[in-house]
Amino acid sequence: MSGCNGHWSISLQNNQTEWLCVDVAGFKIINVYKPPRSRFTPTAIPTFPHPSLYVGDFNCQHVNWGHSNTSPDGESLDSRATSNNLGLLYNPKETAIFFSHRWNVGSNSDLAFASFGQDSRLPDRRVLGKFLRSQHRPSLITPRSSMFLPTAIR
Repeated sequence: MSGCNGHWSISLQNNQTEWLCVDVAGFKIINVYKPPRSRFTPTAIPTFPHPSLYVGDFNCQHVNWGHSNTSPDGESLDSRATSNNLGLLYNPKETAIFFSHRWNVGSNSDLAFASFGQDSRLPDRRVLGKFLRSQHRPSLITPRSSMFLPTAIR
């Protein structure tokens, strides 16, 4: 399935980027997972209209979200976000959202991008404390504008 015309859509392919879209009163929430060894292509995830929020484990490195270098996948993701008017929800002062026990290093491969219209500001994202038995930290995303709230609760 492609698109997010109903309440949800999902894309599952062998070793490719996977995504799940949930539509809540016109607000699209897209959860993304890109396996570490797969390539991120600009068409890996469909583009959804505003308001939309893309969150997940993108496994892409870019200096814009705290990595020391930019990988080809990171460059592709950053270019796609820019060309689709998606803002990165990232604060370099916050704790890394992923901590590898194996390599004893933190990184930010779990990302969030939000669409923004002419009169809306990007939501806040705050990295929370450690999650039991996980190397990933949860994050809390809070809308700043009524444009990000589903019409049913405005």
